[in-house]
Amino acid sequence: MPSSTRRRFASGLAAAVGTFSTTASSRASAAGANSTEEAAIRKAIAAIGGGSTGATLPDEIVWTGAYKKPFIKGVDKPEPTTGQIDSLDDRVPGSTKAKIEPIRIVIADSHDLAYEYSKYTLNFDRKSGEHISLDAARLVVWQKQAGDWKIAAEFMHPYFEQWKPLAPLQSHKG
Repeated sequence: MPSSTRRRFASGLAAAVGTFSTTASSRASAAGANSTEEAAIRKAIAAIGGGSTGATLPDEIVWTGAYKKPFIKGVDKPEPTTGQIDSLDDRVPGSTKAKIEPIRIVIADSHDLAYEYSKYTLNFDRKSGEHISLDAARLVVWQKQAGDWKIAAEFMHPYFEQWKPLAPLQSHKG
């Protein structure tokens, strides 16, 4: 998918998920066929929680608290945050572990798109020796390609009561 198309996709994601949710959830109670698709997505989520990076599209859209803004893998250069509790710059390499608890998974009637809303717990060690555990929200758009579910877009952010800068934020004038 071209970069411009992916960018339009990202900007319209909230509206699409809202419409998708209303349409799909109205049919979800009668949809036994979706249980196989949901089980496949749950298996992929469990693999991510177990340490796998997960199956993602090569141009996946990503935004987590560790980055200043969303980026498209393979297209944009990610801009890591600094001085925040979830910043990458102060993490001990290899110490990051995740626990994902799906709250809702909705499969489109077409069976080629889905979204997942989960509670996400991120644990890591800081170079100072401090252990950090953050609860976060996670919203993922899944796309089925060649029979496999892959992450098309992934948004994760710590809950606001836990997310805070380690130092006062600087105002930017420009």
